[in-house]
Amino acid sequence: MKKTVDLGDRKITVLGTAHVSEESRKEVSDTIEELEPDLIAVELDDQRLESLRNESGWKNLDIVEAIKDGKGYLLLLNLLLSIYQRKIGLKEGVKPGAEMLEAVKQAEQKNIEYRVIDRDINETFQRLREELGFWDKISLVNIISSEQIDIDIEDLKNEDMIGKIVKELENEFPTIKRVFLDERNSYMTEKMLNEEFKHGLMVVGAAHVPGIVEELENGVKNHEKSSEGFIPWMKVFNYGIPAAILGMLFYSFYQFGYSTGVEATTFWILANSFAALIGAVIARSHVTTWIAAFISSPLTSLTPIIGAGVVAAYVEGRFYPPTVKELEDIAYIESYKELWNNQVGRVILTFVFVSAFGALATILGAGYIASLITHI
Repeated sequence: MKKTVDLGDRKITVLGTAHVSEESRKEVSDTIEELEPDLIAVELDDQRLESLRNESGWKNLDIVEAIKDGKGYLLLLNLLLSIYQRKIGLKEGVKPGAEMLEAVKQAEQKNIEYRVIDRDINETFQRLREELGFWDKISLVNIISSEQIDIDIEDLKNEDMIGKIVKELENEFPTIKRVFLDERNSYMTEKMLNEEFKHGLMVVGAAHVPGIVEELENGVKNHEKSSEGFIPWMKVFNYGIPAAILGMLFYSFYQFGYSTGVEATTFWILANSFAALIGAVIARSHVTTWIAAFISSPLTSLTPIIGAGVVAAYVEGRFYPPTVKELEDIAYIESYKELWNNQVGRVILTFVFVSAFGALATILGAGYIASLITHI
């Protein structure tokens, strides 16, 4: 898919690729040869370009620090999507992103200016994390990991994998389309228009072509929601729930006496401890991590600063760090089940399952305490 937009004083050709197709890689090379653009822009950020060049993205990652910095769910979603894309790419015999790297290599060989114009991948996943609700995140991970998304490799010759997934999920998760397509269309278009050139070539996934062409012709749109009048529900939840729990526990002691307060507190501690323990066991983490999750969950569930999932993942990653081979292998696994056989995968799964079960225990525990003090 290729469209050229005449802006009067300059032209921009937008070339849509399939990301995993050998035909796309060849089309990139042929298009550069044909158009002889003086600027080539690719749908990459600095981090992804570096990863494509030397395949060191995971190898250089301090996974524990990344989870501590609040990027646990970003790592998981990124990993699940890359596994899916890698499986399709390997079937085609082409590494995902090969056509983007081809565009950069051609630019360097022909002394053509090139730019990476996509939004940082961490920022995109952070935006998705902020915009999706808790149950939406759980549903999304389940859909991707269970491979309920039906993608035909023939379809990918005309459309990129991310675009195909977004279309599959658009009705159920409209936020995904806005974050992954609409916002990035605006971001890449604006960056391209800020460059100086006579004939520029944008190499992007096929799903981005219609939106980018529209914005080149009609002006860049702002798809991000305005914060004016916006209620930060995640912050309300993160700070409000612990405050409510502490209030109910205090109320149970003050209003109904020692025995009721002890019963409510005991249920809270055991529910959170055993829920976190179950999560750590499912992730196949080490026994030391089980103990850390069991002990920390009742305490961390009452603070919005750090969760039991972060504590458990920290213990798992620090005491049982991934080997160099595991850090290298994670970039090539083709099955979600293989995550349990790789320590990088187990650290991420420990964070996810302990966090998820801890959140469930918090909700159940709050409900039990509320029912206890309202029925006495």
